[in-house]
Amino acid sequence: MSPVSVEPQGLLDMFPLDLPPGQRVLALFSAKWTIGALRPLVELGVPDLLASSPKTAAQLAEATRTKADVLHRLLRATASAGIFREQDDGTYALTEYSETLRSGVTGGIREMFLFASHRMMWRPYEEVLHTARTGESAFEQAFGVSFFEYLQTDPASGRLFDQAMRQNQYPETDRILLEYDFGRFRRIADVGGGQGQFLAEMLGRHPGCAGVLCDQPQVVADAEPVFEQRGVADRVEIAAVDFFAELPKGCDAYFIKHTLHNWDDEHAIRILHTIRTAIGEDTSARLLIVDMLLTGSPGWDVGKLIDIEMLAALGGRERSRGEWNRVTEAAGFAPANDPAPGALALLEFRPV
Repeated sequence: MSPVSVEPQGLLDMFPLDLPPGQRVLALFSAKWTIGALRPLVELGVPDLLASSPKTAAQLAEATRTKADVLHRLLRATASAGIFREQDDGTYALTEYSETLRSGVTGGIREMFLFASHRMMWRPYEEVLHTARTGESAFEQAFGVSFFEYLQTDPASGRLFDQAMRQNQYPETDRILLEYDFGRFRRIADVGGGQGQFLAEMLGRHPGCAGVLCDQPQVVADAEPVFEQRGVADRVEIAAVDFFAELPKGCDAYFIKHTLHNWDDEHAIRILHTIRTAIGEDTSARLLIVDMLLTGSPGWDVGKLIDIEMLAALGGRERSRGEWNRVTEAAGFAPANDPAPGALALLEFRPV
């Protein structure tokens, strides 16, 4: 008889059950230790250096002008976590996990990892207590400016953010592309669509649709090659806009993905008001939101952890069905579908 697989009910269930409760809590630190050891290896380009063949820590240290003993300890630690492979001959090799941290590989996450482990995403956690006491932004307490102001004043961080967002592909995104009939709409606006990767993919799958990419001028400046590569540039209009102020009118659907969770309710409602104004009297048009849909019940939900990232870094939030209904209703929309909670979801709303 095969053993029964039991799904963990939370992160603590991933650690050995025979550990005392306090030690299982302390085991959470293993994620911090792993990230701390892995980041310098990625910054040094170690995954790229291992692409051709396994190498010793001494060989990698010579190539990166670092200390062999320190590099060995970093490699040993990350290999014990399964990210690299430590071999019997003393060399280190790539695994399927460290392969994704190489530069320029298809499906790679190098820049996404560097962004998520960057000081701009770590330091605000030191100030979450300040947010709990005052309601004020943890990021602004840590850096003196808002997250997006920080990106504008620090060009290197801004570039890293843009690169990371191009790699930030949730597994559920493909499910949404497959399951939802975007072909219903003749013209779709992608609001806050970055450099257009999702819009390009959607248009490639639906040759009868045209699209409008809507984002800030510095964001959409490099978007055209994305559409040319996918072969849909002739069906795309690029609109350099501020979605708090104005959006192109006349679209049959206004799509906004991984954007509203960056903002608190007040700012989210302002963005939604801009979309509602662009829709005008066309009651057949639709608002399509793709974000996490939190469960309303106790228990494991990764979105509830992502919500703390939004709280700390951006002052935003993930939302339950009731919370989504509240902010969309305030902007003049009503629900038009009922997706399952607990994962990334596409929520459809109609103007009222």
